[in-house]
Amino acid sequence: MDSKLSEPQTRIYMFINDYIRREGRPPTNREIGEAVGIHSTGHVDHHLTALERKGAITRVRGKSRGIRVTESQSGGLHVIGAIAAGSPLDYYPDTEQETLDLAEHVTGRAYVLHVKGDSMIDDHIANGDYVLIDPDAPIANGDIVVATHINAVTDGGAATLKRIYREHGHVRLQPANATIEPIIIPADEWDREWQVQGKVIAVYRRC
Repeated sequence: MDSKLSEPQTRIYMFINDYIRREGRPPTNREIGEAVGIHSTGHVDHHLTALERKGAITRVRGKSRGIRVTESQSGGLHVIGAIAAGSPLDYYPDTEQETLDLAEHVTGRAYVLHVKGDSMIDDHIANGDYVLIDPDAPIANGDIVVATHINAVTDGGAATLKRIYREHGHVRLQPANATIEPIIIPADEWDREWQVQGKVIAVYRRC
């Protein structure tokens, strides 16, 4: 089974997880479409069908909120995509399907992203590493997070891995690489256009 996620599917999957965390229930197709910029609920349903076929979700037909996020049947965590650790910001949803056997160490809705880029190398997160993301973890200044620009010009939005600092009048996304400038986002723009999708709780590297 081809379980690679396309760019829109990656963003829909992440939105579903975030919505369930915030609201305690799954979103409707219309709410998903509004969040990811898809105007047709039929197109949303097409992507949900693909996510179900690839094992990322299950659905209860006939219910408007009949979406369930599935867990790996092998006792591991699915690598659902890759995350930029540099510029330009973008998703890399074409990572090959993998499962990391981490279930004995984590609980809840944690998932794995494959790092692309070197902006976090001074925090010992290198290109090719895997980061374990907890979408339910509280976020404090200085934490390494997945920050998503929901109104980015790229299809399906854009995301990056950075340390987050909420400062007076703006949010600073700070790389851990002296050669790369931080991303400074005015507070009002952050509130309108950005979301934190989760916190890095572990880094994995194959040797």
